[in-house]
Amino acid sequence: MGLRWKIALALATVALIATSAVGLIGYRTTSARLVDEVDRSIAQASQQMIDQARDSRVRLPNRGLLEVYWVRILGGDGSVVATSFPGGVPVEDDAAVVIGDARGFDRATVTVDGGDARVHTIGLPSGAVQIGRSLDEVDSVLDDLRRRTLVLVIAVSLAAALLGWLIAGTVAAPLRRLTRAAEDVGSSGDLDVDVPGTGTDEVGRLGAAFRYMLGALAVSRAEQQRLVQDAGHELRTPLTSLKTNLSVLRRHPEMTTEMRAGVLDDLESEATELTDLVNELVAVASGQLEEQAPEPVDLGALAKEVAERVERRRSRRIPVEDRGAAVVDAPRAALDRAITNVVDNACKFDETGGPIDVVVDGGTLTVFDRGPGVDHGEEERIFDRFHRAESARTMPGSGLGLSIVREVVERAGGTVSAATREGGGAAIGFTLPVRTESDRIEPVGSEPLPPPAG
Repeated sequence: MGLRWKIALALATVALIATSAVGLIGYRTTSARLVDEVDRSIAQASQQMIDQARDSRVRLPNRGLLEVYWVRILGGDGSVVATSFPGGVPVEDDAAVVIGDARGFDRATVTVDGGDARVHTIGLPSGAVQIGRSLDEVDSVLDDLRRRTLVLVIAVSLAAALLGWLIAGTVAAPLRRLTRAAEDVGSSGDLDVDVPGTGTDEVGRLGAAFRYMLGALAVSRAEQQRLVQDAGHELRTPLTSLKTNLSVLRRHPEMTTEMRAGVLDDLESEATELTDLVNELVAVASGQLEEQAPEPVDLGALAKEVAERVERRRSRRIPVEDRGAAVVDAPRAALDRAITNVVDNACKFDETGGPIDVVVDGGTLTVFDRGPGVDHGEEERIFDRFHRAESARTMPGSGLGLSIVREVVERAGGTVSAATREGGGAAIGFTLPVRTESDRIEPVGSEPLPPPAG
């Protein structure tokens, strides 16, 4: 069942229940009120007849009262002394109790000739008197009221269903258009579709959310396509070099040991670069950097762990100068990767073989090398994916390392920095918010630290 039918049926059901409840209450109220009026008129007639009694004896009233009411006079033994009741109407048990009781009184609804009647029994010292009145008029009024109520309930329910149908059509129209837009996106894959829905109501907000979702998907698709294109471009270089060196090995099996060692060294270098590139691509494309939760991390201690690990792998000295490290909030594994990437980047560009200096001061970590430095205007661009400065076009690398650093740092609320080191080289690092004693995060400066002495 569609939304339009559901809304129409719901409104019709509500209208049916509401009008039925109102009709039932009105019917019962009217019935009770009409019976009360009959009782009041019987009580007035009774009082009039008793007031006309002589010698303490009650007689049948004049013809005027008998045209409206029935009267029956009962003796002390319950026998009928005089009556104008139609047919043989028996004396009810509750009525018989008040015979001979001057203060006794009973009223009830009884059946007379197949119809209902209201009968009052008034006790007398010598018997009792019963006055009754037919309820045919009351039943007629109530029958008419039932018919009118039934017609009203049906009419209101149908009107509510029609109104619900019209309202549902108005409400469901933009939803149908949104559905068609979603189906178009699913069938064609085209994210550039016209999405209906404006305003601040629920439908407008749904349309705005759908447009925002399509925009985010378009951006994500564009980034994926750019990543694939850039990755394909970067992969061609090491793959081409590998194929070239393998071709040389095949064509020159008689090459000297020194030449073979050189070719094998090139193969190993290209394979290492290809491995690093694949690892970086997996980290970026799989969303590993987004899934890790932040935790308190001692920046100085983590920097020393990374330095020791890179020292062993690259056989190069990487001293860490701790000027007062602090605890920061960041995903530990992601922050470890960011520090490793910065240090590896320095080792790659610094071909002097000298030490790579790491300085930690509060939430700021800076890595100093003695490589070609950072070209003017490249301070921000070196953190872009696959970006290569002019001075680094021939250097090995994936072009993703520093972009991962920026992504990790910015997700943790920090900033990255790059500058030329005094005396030559580069100073690249980042700054993260520092945890205070009250566990509040306070940002610190993002300028690169001064290089270590020496």
